[in-house]
Amino acid sequence: MRAENFISKYEKCLICPRKCGVNRLTGKTGFCGMRALATVNLSMLHQGEEPPISGTKGSGAVFFEGCSLKCVFCQNFDVSRGPTGCGKIYNAQELSELYLDLQSQGAHNINLVTGSHFIPTIAESIMIARDSGLKIPVVFNCGGYESVDSLKMLEGLVDIYMPDMKFFSSSLSSKLCSAPDYFEVCCKALEEMYRQTGPVELNEEGIMKRGMIVRHLMLPGQLFDTKKVLDYLCKTFGNNIYISLMNQYTPFEYKYESMKLPDFLTRKLPQGHYQAAADYLLINDQTNAFIQEDDASGDEMLPDFKS
Repeated sequence: MRAENFISKYEKCLICPRKCGVNRLTGKTGFCGMRALATVNLSMLHQGEEPPISGTKGSGAVFFEGCSLKCVFCQNFDVSRGPTGCGKIYNAQELSELYLDLQSQGAHNINLVTGSHFIPTIAESIMIARDSGLKIPVVFNCGGYESVDSLKMLEGLVDIYMPDMKFFSSSLSSKLCSAPDYFEVCCKALEEMYRQTGPVELNEEGIMKRGMIVRHLMLPGQLFDTKKVLDYLCKTFGNNIYISLMNQYTPFEYKYESMKLPDFLTRKLPQGHYQAAADYLLINDQTNAFIQEDDASGDEMLPDFKS
């Protein structure tokens, strides 16, 4: 695809399932809150991902601003809500140079975090980077609420997909991210991701070369919802993918009075619920799972975002 064809995707933006249809090239914004200019808040060697991603040297993480989900419990709230005024704007050429710099620092991979609303620019940037000597895998780290048509722009460019599967219940996803169709859309997106990458492949050091890790953050009082998500993942993909079951939900105070947490999100995950979900994975014969042995709540592993 030629560069001008990538750029045209922003003219009537249908990049994410929201399908806002705004012309982001003129400075208008839709649900994601961002114009057509890819904005990076932070890039770094990141040790906070799953072991096959972070490895020993770190993942070359590139954190984009804005988001097409905007979950009410997002701990990257300041960055995901839209432009912070502190991010740096990159074109595709400049992004490719950023990837190459992270590679030169020893990154195991390039980890593109919450970049779904910039997929056209990202696709072009990966093409340029590959032509310029990028050898390490590219990871697309996202919320799972993705357009299949947009994901197809990344085919042959992304080696590892690392999506969330946040919710099963439409009432829950409607309440927490204004996306009643989340589960249906996410299922189609994950199946497309798996079609592109196939089963997990590791190198001789145990670092991922290809495949998919699906993350699920358990929420307080939503064990039934978690089990329905795990049912789908185990039945659909079995042990051909990794499932990362996370227990790090942390209640926090919003800085904006207009945002209110539902009552069940004002407390931590009930004791015993995480172990019940981990046991459920075993019942479903899932052996490719990352289980957190200890309480992982808190913000110690959060990057120091610019805001």
